[in-house]
Amino acid sequence: MPPVPRHHFGSGSRRPSLRSRVATAAVRELVRPALRHVPISPLAIRVGGLVDLGARMLPVRTPVRVEAVTRESVRCEIVRAAGVPDGFGAGAVLYFHGGGFVAGGLHTHRRFVAELSRATGLPVVQVRYRYLPEATVPESVRDCLAAYRWLLEHGADSESVVFAGDSAGGFLTMSTALAVGGEQLPAPAAVVAISPWLDLDLDAKLAHRNAMTEAYLPTAAFTRIAELGCTRDGRIDTRLSPVNGDLSVLPSTLLTACDDEFLRLDSDVMAAALDAAGVRCELHIWYGQIHAFPVVFPYLPESRQLTAEIARFIREHVRSAASSAAA
Repeated sequence: MPPVPRHHFGSGSRRPSLRSRVATAAVRELVRPALRHVPISPLAIRVGGLVDLGARMLPVRTPVRVEAVTRESVRCEIVRAAGVPDGFGAGAVLYFHGGGFVAGGLHTHRRFVAELSRATGLPVVQVRYRYLPEATVPESVRDCLAAYRWLLEHGADSESVVFAGDSAGGFLTMSTALAVGGEQLPAPAAVVAISPWLDLDLDAKLAHRNAMTEAYLPTAAFTRIAELGCTRDGRIDTRLSPVNGDLSVLPSTLLTACDDEFLRLDSDVMAAALDAAGVRCELHIWYGQIHAFPVVFPYLPESRQLTAEIARFIREHVRSAASSAAA
C-alpha cells in the first residue's frame, strides 16, 4: 500500500503559528489577486525574469560563503554555511530552484538554500538553468544534467549527492534523476521535492477541490506554461511528466506538499507510484501553509521545521552512502 503521509499541523501545536497565519493571509489577500492579472505571454515572461534581480535585496540571515561557477553550459553557485568545508568530499545537495519555468533564480532561493546548507552541514550547489522563453523544459533538464556532470567531475561522489528542488524545480529534480541513466551518469543518493509539479496533465487537478483552495498560484497559468515549454507536434507532451517515467530507477525520495495547494495531488499520485515501483518514499503533508512555503518564508517556525525534516532525510542518505563506501 502507498506510504502513509506524515501530517504536520504547526510548529509544536495543532495549528499553524501566528507568524505563519499572518504570512499566509497576506499571500492569499494581496499576492494571489495580483498574480491572477499577470498574463503568461512572452513579454510578461521576460519581465518575470527581473524577479530574481529584485530578490537581491532579500536579507540572508544565515552566514554563508557563495562561489559563482560559469563553465560553458553550467551556471550555478556553491552556497556554504559557516563551518561547511571546501570541496564535496562529505557530499552535496544539487538544488533546482522553482519559479514556474518563467521566473526565480539564485537570489530568490538563496535564503532557503543557505538554511539548507546550515541544517545539513553540506554545500548546496544551486543551478541557474535556462527557462522560458530562452529554453523549453527539456532544455532546462539538459542544463540540470550538465550541472550534475560538473559536480561529479569536481570531486563529488554520486552516492553522496542529493537532488532537491521546489515547484517547477521539483519537476526538474525528478526529471533529472530519471534522465541520468540515459546520460551514462550514476544515480544520486536521494531526491527531495518540495511542492513539486509532476504531471503536465491538469485534468485531475482542475477537477480536485484544491483548484479552489489554492492560496497562491493562478491555476490557469499551468496550462499556458505547459503549452509554451512542453509541446510536441503542437500538443502538450505528457510523456515529459515525471509521474509517467520509469520510476523504478529512482533513489529514495522525500515529497512534501501543502494540504490545500493545487499541486498537492501530484505528490499523492507520485508517492503511490513510487511505492508500486518499489522505491522508498516519504510523503509529508503540511496544513495552513502556502505552496513552497520554506522558500517564500524561510524563517517561519514551520519552515525551519520542514527544513530540519529535509536535512534529516538528506543526512541519512549521505551518511549511509559514506558508511557503504567505508565498508
